[in-house]
Amino acid sequence: MTYEEVPWHLDPDERQLIPKSARRKIASTYQAAVPACISSASLSVPEALSARVSELLVGLARFDEEQAARGYDLPALLLRSESAASSQIERLTSSVRNVALAELTDDAPANARIAQGNVAAMRTALSLPPEVSKQRICAVHEALIAPTGETFGGQIRDEQVWVGGTPYSPHGALFVPPVPQRIDACLDDLVIFAQRDDVNAIAKAAIVHAQFETIHPFIDGNGRTGRVLLHRVLCQEGVLRRSTLPVSAGLLHDVDAYMAAIRAYQQGDPLPIVQSLVGALELALVIGQRVATAIDGVMEGWRASITERTGSAIWRLPQLLAERPVVTASLVAERLDITPRAATNLVKRACEYGMLRPLGSRRRGDFYQSDELLDLLEEISSMPGIRRVLASRP
Repeated sequence: MTYEEVPWHLDPDERQLIPKSARRKIASTYQAAVPACISSASLSVPEALSARVSELLVGLARFDEEQAARGYDLPALLLRSESAASSQIERLTSSVRNVALAELTDDAPANARIAQGNVAAMRTALSLPPEVSKQRICAVHEALIAPTGETFGGQIRDEQVWVGGTPYSPHGALFVPPVPQRIDACLDDLVIFAQRDDVNAIAKAAIVHAQFETIHPFIDGNGRTGRVLLHRVLCQEGVLRRSTLPVSAGLLHDVDAYMAAIRAYQQGDPLPIVQSLVGALELALVIGQRVATAIDGVMEGWRASITERTGSAIWRLPQLLAERPVVTASLVAERLDITPRAATNLVKRACEYGMLRPLGSRRRGDFYQSDELLDLLEEISSMPGIRRVLASRP
């Protein structure tokens, strides 16, 4: 990455409104990043790291294959913890329960609506055709931003942004991304690199992510969009076809090292971000395996407790709860294709079994949550919880 000197224009009237301490730092020009072109760049992965990647790919393939045998959607559950952890990297905290609640009502905390955008972005990314493109990147960003009510989702920025420093100008910022006029060409270059078939799949995902963060094409939400792109590339490359792993939980384990790896990439060394992603995936795989075992136990316990006849709608409720651990009777009626009255009776019965618990009345009706599933997801959405999961026996 190099830099270019760019004029900085400030209206004299606006200048008078800025505190003197900040005004003194504002100059007539500033330095903006010029990302290196990567479409034809070569990458050499050291033998030790390559062997580690090969072992990791075997473990990921085995975990991915196991999802086909499950009678519920484990990826739908794990993408919630992925979304919560990705938001925490940006210092946006919300409980998994509130994020699930935000899918059902606007009467949810602001941070929950922001994190719910992460869930929507993940779903959008994994539902799109596999190849990375500018249009699909914008679609992911639009899904990310929509729950907040903001209107800039999916729109490439037409103004200068910066990271750190003051809100008044890019002078003194930690990082100043490229000027808007460079963004389209930078994204074209990124997309060409993403389609190459001569780059190790995990290394490709890491570099696509770091290059995207360097381009910073949106006004806000670049970090979370970039981490969603990690999953998109891993899916495109066939590394994770059926499953979702909480990769951001692995990155959350050492955020400082992750941020340092991105800075190293921008300074010309791609290996630290590759190593960071490898470590995050190794950790995410362990977390995914532990949580899968725990959720299997929950599902088996529910199935053992149900006494209704085979074919009753309640047998299909666990699959729905894997996708939506907070529900309403109307959602149950819609998703299980039963009458509202039958859904109300089913939810009541599920509460008797301990599958659900009333959350209390709100403006849009009664909400019910699965404590067992939510507790497991909360565990892998924070560093203390992740450490407890890793310390537990497999």
